[in-house]
Amino acid sequence: MSDQNPKQQEIRKLDITDLERIERFRRAGYGGSVSDALASLGVMNTVFSAQFKPLRQGMQLVGRALPIKLHSQVDISNMPGEQEAREAKWEAEGGHPQKRMMRAVAESAPGSVLCFDCGGDMQPAHFGEMSCQLAYAHGCRGMLLAGNCRDTQYVLKMPDFPMFTFGTRPNAFGGWIITEVDKPIYLPGHLTHYVKVMPGDFIFGDNDGVQLIPKDLVDEVLLRVEATFEKENEERKALADGMPIDEVYRTFGVL
Repeated sequence: MSDQNPKQQEIRKLDITDLERIERFRRAGYGGSVSDALASLGVMNTVFSAQFKPLRQGMQLVGRALPIKLHSQVDISNMPGEQEAREAKWEAEGGHPQKRMMRAVAESAPGSVLCFDCGGDMQPAHFGEMSCQLAYAHGCRGMLLAGNCRDTQYVLKMPDFPMFTFGTRPNAFGGWIITEVDKPIYLPGHLTHYVKVMPGDFIFGDNDGVQLIPKDLVDEVLLRVEATFEKENEERKALADGMPIDEVYRTFGVL
């Protein structure tokens, strides 16, 4: 959540699922209306870096953050017994790190968005289409990846898996390892050096960029976004019908 406190006012909550929230944000929301709603609540430092780009224009990334921390793993020793020791350690911790990540997706309510902090490593691809398919099958609805993805020609054929990434690379070699699952991470910001991503915060991304909505404010932001949507639809009709300029500014204020 932003280090600025929301203005003192009632924060409304909705008795709906995250999939319903996603559908409503996608219908009514766009980057500007989400930003304006957050600013009206005193939250202005949750815009992510412009390094995050959608795989294609028109993607809307909306959902509940499931943060993942990675670490580079460029040189893996193959000394006798070391791989077995690693696997035994992973098994004692609940299985291979990627399996634990996917289990966290499956055990959470549908509507998660995987958020990857890759520690600045841009050498390998950090996620591919088969992992996207597995995550999607268990309720994940997209990804915010501060690193590279691959297999994009197949990811783009998926029906509902928007991805915002730093780039694309074909190579998985070079390596990485998941170190933390569903714990706070820090991703590069636009107005601040980093934006802290807490489990359960909401992510909203479209052609204008990606933003974080603090989890305690998600429904209030949604309701304000929907109110803006209805009001602006009325304005659009009036403008298209040729309302005189003076009347436009008198009726709607500064656009």
